[in-house]
Amino acid sequence: MKKQYKIAGVGEVLWDIYENAKFPGGAPANFAAHVQQAGHCGFILSRVGEDALGNELVHYLHSLHLNTDGMQRDKQLATGSVYVTLDDNGVPSFKCSKNVAFDALELDNAWKKIAPQLDAVLWGTLAQRAPASRQAIIGFLQLCNKALKVFDVNLRGWNKDSREIIVNSLRFADIIKLNKEELHTLKNNFSDIMDDIVFLRTILEQYTVKLAAVTLGADGCLLVSPDQVVRHPGFKVNVMDTTGSGDAFAAGLLVKFLQGASLPEIAEFSNRLGAFVATHHGAIPHWQEKDLFQLAL
Repeated sequence: MKKQYKIAGVGEVLWDIYENAKFPGGAPANFAAHVQQAGHCGFILSRVGEDALGNELVHYLHSLHLNTDGMQRDKQLATGSVYVTLDDNGVPSFKCSKNVAFDALELDNAWKKIAPQLDAVLWGTLAQRAPASRQAIIGFLQLCNKALKVFDVNLRGWNKDSREIIVNSLRFADIIKLNKEELHTLKNNFSDIMDDIVFLRTILEQYTVKLAAVTLGADGCLLVSPDQVVRHPGFKVNVMDTTGSGDAFAAGLLVKFLQGASLPEIAEFSNRLGAFVATHHGAIPHWQEKDLFQLAL
């Protein structure tokens, strides 16, 4: 029997609102849901309003059998939402609500109790846009004594705080995950190194990161460790909506890394899961491993 890991996503949980539908979302929540579907214990640590959308989200998270002990409710602030528009290739653009519940995260007793239990934790930058939530997330990471720590860059623009947020997160990270646009943004703001692999190796060395994973959309992914570079071409699928594909990729990557898989095995499984999600609307379609292996290179 395979070991069951305790894995958390900490940060935003919200509604992805399309023109004609809405779906539960937020990168840490999507990630935790895919971890759960992969057969592990997914935890979500976030905050929603005491409103109808918050009630609906909490009910949905329960239906996925996620551990919601770290879910907080806010009496003043509303539940977060993102308005999603898709281009002709199913690639989304986002407009995120501001001053919402996940901007007021607290390092409460529930979070303090969860932290030492975890085998791994993922977080990003969006929920760190507000100082209170930033402080809560960093404080939580400091308590995750045995957890493998995954920093999903997940940029939503660049502002005066972005550099500090990224540097502070890199100091905790064992794994960093980003897409090709985020890689170019980091290179432009952190370095004059033009070569992607040299730049990523510099980050690994400077911050003692074990692995950098770059998602390349339809072109698969690039994995860079201190002594290995692996490229995977990805899977050709009929894309419906790529929202959440990167979160699914991160879940696949982490699960396989914890299981001690090789980098080529990690790359293949992560790409399978990300590609499968892109063939559906919404970030958390139901899947079983047999569904993933029907995809062709």
